Amino acid sequence: SKDAIVHEDLIVDGNVAPPIDGVAEITLNNYINNLYIDLFGRAATESEIADNVEYLKSNAYSVESREVIVSEMLSQWDYYKNFNLLTAQRLLVNLDTFSLQSQIDYWIYIIDLLNDTGLETEVLYYTFENNRLILLSTAHTDFYSGTIGVTEYFRRYIDNYFYDQVNMGSENFVISCFTNLLHRYPTDDEKLQGVNIVDGGTGTLFLQEGSSKGDFIDILIHSLEFYQGQAIDAYSTYLARLPNSEEMNTAALQIQAEDDFENVKLELLTSEEYAGF
Repeated sequence: SKDAIVHEDLIVDGNVAPPIDGVAEITLNNYINNLYIDLFGRAATESEIADNVEYLKSNAYSVESREVIVSEMLSQWDYYKNFNLLTAQRLLVNLDTFSLQSQIDYWIYIIDLLNDTGLETEVLYYTFENNRLILLSTAHTDFYSGTIGVTEYFRRYIDNYFYDQVNMGSENFVISCFTNLLHRYPTDDEKLQGVNIVDGGTGTLFLQEGSSKGDFIDILIHSLEFYQGQAIDAYSTYLARLPNSEEMNTAALQIQAEDDFENVKLELLTSEEYAGF
C-alpha cells in the first residue's frame, strides 16, 4: 500500500499576489488592432498601437484602462462613420452618399418644375419622398451629435425610397424588416398582420394595433425584439457568437433604456473574451 498524500489549503499571512506581467506583446498589439478594425474599419497605425499598448502596460492591463481606450474610440467620428457605412451595406445594398445626394438634388429639381404646373398632388408626393431621404442623409451626423438615438436611426434606414426599392411590395417589406432588424423570419400571423398594417388596414403586431406603414415601423422599432436584435448584432460582430438568453435580455433592456448601444459595446470590447487577457 501507498501512503496517502493529503493536500490542504494554506493561507500565508501577508502574502501579496505578484503583479500581472505575463501578457504577451503580440496579444496586446492584436487587441488594439482589432479595436481599430472593428470600430474604425481600418488597421491601427504603429504609433496608435504603441501608445495604447504602453497605456495598458502602465495600468496593469486593467478593465478600467481598457474602458478609457474604448470609450474614447466610441466617441469619435470615425466610429460613427464606419458604423453608418456598415449599416448602409447591410440595409441599403451599399448605398453611397453621392447616390443619395444625387437623388435628393434630382427630386428638388422635379419639385421646382411641378410647382410651376400646379400639380399639387405630385408636389406633395415628391416632397414627402425627398423629406424621407433628407432625414436618411443626416442620420449618421444626428446620431453622432446625440440628436437622435438607435431607434430613430434605424427608422430612417427602413423608412425611405431606397429601402422600398430594394424590398418592393408590402410582403417583402415586412419580411425584410423582421430579418434585418429582429434577425428572424416573421410567423405567418405576423406577416399577415404586418402586411395589413402596411397596406393601410387594421392589424395587431406585438400586441400593438396599427393601420399604416408608419405604424408598422413604430411598432417594430419599439418592440423588445428590436433591441434584442441589436444585442445579437453586437455579440455576433465583436465576439463571433450569439448571446445566450440572459446576455441578450440584459443587453436589450439596457439598449432600450438608453436608446443607445455604446455601453453594451463598451462592456463587450473590454471583456476578457474579446481582449484575450
